[in-house]
Amino acid sequence: MPTTLKARRILVPRAERQGRTSAQCPEPIQPATPHALSDLLYYRRRQHHLTGQSVRYILTRAIDQIYYFSDILIMSFSKVPPSGVWAPAVTFFDPKTDTLDTESQAKYYSYLSKSGLVGLVILGTNAETFLLTRDERKTLLQTARKACGADYPIMAGCGGHSTRQVLEFIADAAEAGANYVLVLPPAYFGKATTPAVIDNFYADIATESPLPVVLYNFPGVCNGVDLDSATIANLAKKHSNIVGVKLTCGSVAKITRLAAELPPERFATFGGQSDFLIGGLSVGSAGCIAAFANVFPKSIAQIYKLYKEGKYQEALKLHQKAALAEQPCKSGIAATKYAAAIHSAKAAGIEGAVEKLKPRRPYIEPTDAAKQNIAAQMAELAEIENKL
Repeated sequence: MPTTLKARRILVPRAERQGRTSAQCPEPIQPATPHALSDLLYYRRRQHHLTGQSVRYILTRAIDQIYYFSDILIMSFSKVPPSGVWAPAVTFFDPKTDTLDTESQAKYYSYLSKSGLVGLVILGTNAETFLLTRDERKTLLQTARKACGADYPIMAGCGGHSTRQVLEFIADAAEAGANYVLVLPPAYFGKATTPAVIDNFYADIATESPLPVVLYNFPGVCNGVDLDSATIANLAKKHSNIVGVKLTCGSVAKITRLAAELPPERFATFGGQSDFLIGGLSVGSAGCIAAFANVFPKSIAQIYKLYKEGKYQEALKLHQKAALAEQPCKSGIAATKYAAAIHSAKAAGIEGAVEKLKPRRPYIEPTDAAKQNIAAQMAELAEIENKL
């Protein structure tokens, strides 16, 4: 359940949730407070008037207290994204019109959500988000929520160049049913993106966002702006709505320091690639948000599962195979999309995926030689994936 829905629930007394009104209760219905039950019992003892109706009301209020505090606990813990492997899903386009192919997209989202992944990132870097219009972004989020069901975790990429723009994207994400937002630092003007700018930006976002915020550190798409571990930890400590980070910078050292400072029930640190998943897990990461999970979702999820089960040698063996298979994807989104087209999209039953997963114009697909290399280098892992 999205956190915003949970937050609304804790303010509604149980009596009202059951459709009863103040007229049907011996005392006015008010939101539960920590001392409401003890005050009520004291009042009733003084009155010596414990009728059957009063007892029922006291029990109702007692149960309401349980709901109140359990909901607060659930809300606080559910704000942190679940640990595991997340995939930043790629985007399908109609090859003739260069518009979204929502039918193929829905099939793909549905397939990924049933492949062992703990959640999906919609509108991440590999979705070519900065090539999409605002309406297209909203459409993809709505498509994902419908395809994956009401309870499946969805994180919405909401990167933008200004605070206002990002808050608009976050509002769209909340309306579409996302559970979390993933936010890059504003770095179009790289030299002007000072520590003060970063601090002010994330303070505004954390304060105004209705959804929990996951920081996104990716210097390669942010003019070299690199959030260090001290900056990330300080932001998380100052703003309770900042609940995690994705580190596409590839720094296991940052994961180590963040895990040392921030408890996992408060903050989730995700590696931004799958080829250092075990390295990250060994020092306290929550898992990874990895583009390669588009291609072989079951295999990457299996690495995480084996490691958590204590089967370290099995996990390492599979991890090494996956790291070698992933190598061609390091050339960029076009290679990842082609690999997904011939593997996961095919498994999802999507016809014509190679054409539909070409990068959006003006960017181009891999060369024939690159395609052959992708297929050859991923052949062994493809066999493993098909058996999982």
